[in-house]
Amino acid sequence: MNSGTDRDYSKGKGPGSILRGLVVLAIGLASIVAAYAGATKAARADDAKPTKTTLDGVFTEDQAKRGKNQYSQSCASCHMDDLSGSGQALPLAGDAFMQVWEGQTVDDLFELIQNTMPQDKPGTLTPEASLDIAAYLLQYNQFPSGKEELKNDPSVLKGILITKKAAH
Repeated sequence: MNSGTDRDYSKGKGPGSILRGLVVLAIGLASIVAAYAGATKAARADDAKPTKTTLDGVFTEDQAKRGKNQYSQSCASCHMDDLSGSGQALPLAGDAFMQVWEGQTVDDLFELIQNTMPQDKPGTLTPEASLDIAAYLLQYNQFPSGKEELKNDPSVLKGILITKKAAH
């Protein structure tokens, strides 16, 4: 007998169902990013080996500064000011960033930003804004800056490997 104050959670509408839904959504989005990463690594297997790494100073301080401003406008509402991520927006800093991007190229990062972000308006960032955001992400993840900006040249961007490992 239901007194009117008891709730029927048998149809998945209880307080835990929202949390379960968010967890399922986050897992789904993480799977998409992982699949994208795997696909880009497989596609790159036929490409020439990268000639530079992100340890070589592949962006400028000015470009990263512009990227920080653009990130604040277009990305921080989901990925947070400190790049820690929130809900379905994955973290873009530290170990979480490197787990996704280690071994991929700057072109892979640029293409993901350019074609899928911001999530509510994908493809609306200019190529320059996407490159600036990529520079900011690299700077935030403690890669060194250099004397030349990242440029919208796929062959050059494909030649820059994202890695924290020094070449041997």
